[in-house]
Parts: sequence; structure tokens; C-alpha cells
Amino acid sequence: MSSNQVKISPASFINPILQRNGKMGSDACEIMNAAIQAVDPYQCVTAQISLSREKFKIGEKEFTLDDFQRMFVLGFGKASVPMTKALIDLFGERIINAKVVTKDEGFQVDSGYQNTLEVLLGGHPIPTSASIESTQIMLNGLPPLSEKDLVWVVVSGGGSALFSEPIIGVSLDDLQQTTEMLLRSGADIQEINTIRKHLDLVKGGRLALRLDPASVITLILSDVIGDRLDMIASGPTVADPTSYVDALNVIRKYQLIKKIPLSIMKNLEKGAEGKLPETMKPEDPRNARIEHHLVGNNIKAATAALCCAEELGYQSLIMSSHLTGKTEDVAEFLGGVIQTEFKHQQPLKRPACLIFGGETTVEVKGNGLGGRNQDLALRMVSWLATCPQILFISLATDGEDGPTDAAGAVVDQNVFKIATEQLGMNVKSYIENNDSYNFFKRVDGLIRTGSTGTNVNDLVIILLGGFRKF
Repeated sequence: MSSNQVKISPASFINPILQRNGKMGSDACEIMNAAIQAVDPYQCVTAQISLSREKFKIGEKEFTLDDFQRMFVLGFGKASVPMTKALIDLFGERIINAKVVTKDEGFQVDSGYQNTLEVLLGGHPIPTSASIESTQIMLNGLPPLSEKDLVWVVVSGGGSALFSEPIIGVSLDDLQQTTEMLLRSGADIQEINTIRKHLDLVKGGRLALRLDPASVITLILSDVIGDRLDMIASGPTVADPTSYVDALNVIRKYQLIKKIPLSIMKNLEKGAEGKLPETMKPEDPRNARIEHHLVGNNIKAATAALCCAEELGYQSLIMSSHLTGKTEDVAEFLGGVIQTEFKHQQPLKRPACLIFGGETTVEVKGNGLGGRNQDLALRMVSWLATCPQILFISLATDGEDGPTDAAGAVVDQNVFKIATEQLGMNVKSYIENNDSYNFFKRVDGLIRTGSTGTNVNDLVIILLGGFRKF
């Protein structure tokens, strides 16, 4: 069984640039599809859990079913619905009720699944009033819990914005302003989530404290580089090693002290002075009742892409699953990699496929439209202008790159010529205005899959065809 509401297939990725590249373009679609299918959330959960009449096992940890009188499910994130459906299908009537909050309205058709699931909606990447209302419905729907209860928590990308209960004294408007400033500043997800944890009553392990004394098993689909569990969806059930001081240091680093709403600054400063309770810490004895299991991540998707590319005849290599940094810096690095491969057939003989996983950041200075993957691809246009038989693809695995309807974009050698000579476009101007979406819309380079139902960061796939010698 697959989780995806809209079935993802190789055809989901096709666009005119990929079409004009013939077999290499169709191969690229096969490779992207293989990556997404490998991190299907439903399959990721069912592959981790084995169930018998009396016991269930997750990884190497075994549990006795009769130790738990009731089971509940709380879920949040872009993949929370299929992850929860997998649990319902596995445990059936043992699950009393399941509530999840997600972004894609298409998942509402699953509300009522097996008379158990309730699907709620929230906002992303900025939390909305719907996020807060859905969070309250989820938590208020739980009865008083005991040591004989088990709460499954399913976590996936987007959870930080979708599952939110701001601390007293912080308004939704202030939280939205702060989140937007951080996203535009170039701060990475770990820095942003360090601040989020200290402004929210369900992050940084605080959800786990509210579920005490029940046992908690958290299933996590990672969208954070390095798979730090405390950072994925801001770690609602994970002990938090960061502090209010760390949060203030992030604000100082990006010179936001005078821009951040006053209520936010006051709360963080009070916390740093020890006047507010901290998040749950690793030494808290209540950690003993909490389990965490990573069910899927970026390297799993990248590995599937590699296997598919090899089957299609490409010498393939995962160069990194930790590709980070500002898009302009990453573009310089990747441009060098491409030039080395193009001129010297190193590190691989052609045809070759180079795969990177990770997540870049964009410092927004213009008024255009785009996302980090489109911005990175736009910065590669000039690099590929003199390189035939190369495809450069940057893709958000959730199908949603920034506030756009595109998952990412693809570049070949002809994009530069078409844009500058036929359409009279100035590539540099589009970069400076952060308008990558409209650039690729005009040159037919957008990849539009719609929501994929999963989320494990981004993939960069570079295909080099032929055997031309230099």
C-alpha cells in the first residue's frame, strides 16, 4: 500500500527541458521517482514495525502488547497522515483515537479512516491560527493518561509550524513575524528551531512532559540534515540540549535584536536569566518512558536514486547528504564539481550521476518569488552555459519549494541561450531579485509534482551523458 494521495510516478517530474533531453531526461525522471518512492511514509513505518499476537518490535526493541491498555496517536507534519494510517492498519482497534495536523488539504479525505483518524489542518512554513487551534484540539482530545497508556507520536517535516502553542505573552502575530524574519535572514533550520523551542509549550520535549506518565514512542521521518532528533519538528518529545541563551545568540548572529518583536525578546531574556522554565533536558528522569525511532531520511532517498541511476547505466556516487550553506556559496562549489567532472571525468567516467542531499538557505533581498532549490538552480544557469549533455536538478522531496507550486527546477546548456538570446532575460537580475520561480516559468524549467506526501530535505541530481573527451 502506498501513502501518496496523488500517485507519484516518473511522469510527475517531466517538463519541456527534461523532454528535449531525450533518454537522459526520462532517466532523470526515473531517478527522482525512485528517490521519492523510497521514503514513502506509510512504507517507512510498516517496514520498521513487526507485530505478533502478543508482542511488537521496532528495530531491536520489543514490547508486550498487554502492557498497554490503550493506544493513542498524535501526528504532525507533511507526512503525518500516511504514517498514522500505517499504525492504524497495524494495530487496529487497539488504537482508541488518532489525531494529526498536516498542511495538504488533500489529506482531509482520510479523516474518519477506520473510524479512528481525525485530520486537522495548519499553516506552513509560518504557523497560523489554524495551527494553534488544531494543536489545542489534539491535546484537549486526550483523556487523563496513566502508566498503562501508550501514545504514538508521528513526526515529519513541517511539524514546527503545524504543531504550535505559543508561550504565554507571545502572540501569534509576533511568532509569525519572528519566523518570517528568521527564514529570510539565511538562518538554518537548527538555528530557527532553537528559537522555536523556547517560544512554544509543545516543543523541546514539552509535549512529552504533558503526556506523562504514559509511555511515548515517537516515529520520525527526518527533514533535518544530520538527523538530530531534537531538531526535527523542534523535538516535541526529545530532550533539548539548547537553552534560552543559545536562542538569543542566534538572534544576535543575524543582527535581528532591533527587529524581533519586543514580546519575543523579553521572554527569551527572562528565560536566559532563569526566570522562565527551560525545555526538557537530557537528565530528566521522565526520558525513561520515551522511545524515538528514525524511520526515513535523506540518505535513504539518495541511496534509492543511486541504485536507480546505476541500473540505468550511469556510474553513480552520493557525494554528500550534508549539503548546506547559502545558495550562492553552494553554487560555486557545485560549479567546480561539474567543471572537474566535465573536463576530466573525475570522480566518475561518463555517463555519470552525482547525487547530493541536504538543504541550502537563501538570504532574501529582492521581491521576487522562489524557493531554495529554484534559487540554487538559477545560479547554475551560467555554469552550464558551455557544458553540453548535462542536466542539473535541485528538488524539494516534499514537492513544495518555498511559497510556490514547484518542487524545484532543472537546467541544461540551452537554458542560458534561450533566456538571454531568445527571451532577452538578464540572469543576474533575476538572481538579485530572488525571482527564480518566474525565471524558470519562462524557460519551462519548473518541476511541478504537487505534494509528494513525504519530506526528507532536498536532492541535487547531476546527470552527465556521453563520452566526449577533452
